[in-house]
Amino acid sequence: MTKVREILKLKHDMQLSVRDIELATGISKSAVASTLTKAKETGLRFDELLSLEDKALVAKLYPSTPTSKEKAEPNLEYIYQELKKPNVTLMLLWEEYKSKYPNGLMYTQFCERYRDFKKSNQITMHKEHKAGESMEVDWAGKSLWYKNIKTKTDQKAYIFVSVLPASSYPFVRAYDDMTLKSWMDAHIRAFEFYGGTPKVLIPDNTKTAISKTDNYDPVCNQTYKEMASHYSIAIIPARPAKPKDKGADEGMVKIVSQRILAALRNRQFFSLADINTAISEELEKLIQRPFQKIPCNRQDAFLAIDKPALTALPSSRYEFASWFNARVGSDYHVECNGHFYSVPYVYANKMVSLRVTDTTIEIFDDYKRICVHTVKGNTLFERYTTIVEHMPEEHRAVMSHPTEYYVDRAENIGPNAKRYIEEILSQKNFPQEAHKTCNSTLKICEELPKERAEELFMEALDKNIFKYKYFKMLSRQYFENNTKPPKQDRIINHQNIRGVKAYKGGGYRA
Repeated sequence: MTKVREILKLKHDMQLSVRDIELATGISKSAVASTLTKAKETGLRFDELLSLEDKALVAKLYPSTPTSKEKAEPNLEYIYQELKKPNVTLMLLWEEYKSKYPNGLMYTQFCERYRDFKKSNQITMHKEHKAGESMEVDWAGKSLWYKNIKTKTDQKAYIFVSVLPASSYPFVRAYDDMTLKSWMDAHIRAFEFYGGTPKVLIPDNTKTAISKTDNYDPVCNQTYKEMASHYSIAIIPARPAKPKDKGADEGMVKIVSQRILAALRNRQFFSLADINTAISEELEKLIQRPFQKIPCNRQDAFLAIDKPALTALPSSRYEFASWFNARVGSDYHVECNGHFYSVPYVYANKMVSLRVTDTTIEIFDDYKRICVHTVKGNTLFERYTTIVEHMPEEHRAVMSHPTEYYVDRAENIGPNAKRYIEEILSQKNFPQEAHKTCNSTLKICEELPKERAEELFMEALDKNIFKYKYFKMLSRQYFENNTKPPKQDRIINHQNIRGVKAYKGGGYRA
């Protein structure tokens, strides 16, 4: 290409003839003429051709024209872009290629060309991790087993792995399950094991961490987000199907599987505590094991790099809390684990959010806390917890009335009413149990004249009716019998009416 450039330069700069260029360069006249002809066929000026790089200049002057014996090469860049589309496969693209070039490459060669193209164009970035900046977390793919003494069955133990990437310092613990409670406990124990917290958590897209996956705006689980807020940590989940986003933990899971889980593969365990004791022993060996290419171990690296940069732990440990939604009943109580807790009556029949810990229940309406309760056990005889301030005025008045209140109300009606109410109260071990019955009974008689009400109470006493539903039935009958107008017999006088003599036995003769 140096000779080609020299020919083009002499022609462009000095306007020499073919003969003169031959004498100046020592290149044959036919070669000079051929080069100049090819340059003119490109349609570019000589100075434009000279500005091109060697590969581009060769492509312009000597474009490849596949002969009948040559195989047409596939457009690998096009294939790479097409494979990004849903449901597009190499087989499909090869079939399209073969339909266009019947004498083209066979499928094996086609795939080999594409693999070589990807390998030559694949670039991996080395990721530099800052001290104390992040903690990557995940569940290991491998697990351990132990013999459950109570159930006499083999039970699986799931392995949680976290790592501080800057120093490659790990934390490992086994759990009976991969529920949200175990996930949260593992994080808290990891923070305490490290003696501080990083600035960022990097989980994958497990449901215990991310409620809704998205490359740009994932939605974190409410409890997980609350825990991170308690420790002043940001959550930046790895993108779906992008394991390199937390490559340090992926690598640590492999190391833990090889150095810890494999070492314990033949051990017999009888509890989860036994497994965690054995894991702690093997973990200590791992962090004291020297690096292969660095003259220190993970313990030294952690103390020198990550430990000074971690944020101090808060004064209080995070208490696990689960969140769920529930509808308030018309009685302004909401159910949680079989027990009913009151809320202010204005929230009756509304949806609210409950934050439940082992000791307290907080109830929220649109992120505004409206009340707090202490967790109560679900017993057969005590299923409701009611705060008086949550009740409307009329309900509060009923609950606050003493026994004498109902006796006085009945006495204002008359002696029969008073005796009836006293009888109801005396039938209960605790008079308060009869307050609702007394109130409902007296309410029936509010619109009656006192004389009528006294008659009703007398009839109830005579019939020994002291249950509200029977009293209500008796009152309905009483109202029906005492509100119908009395019948009046009218004697109709008419000249066509026959007298008694018109009937048999009456002496009438036709």
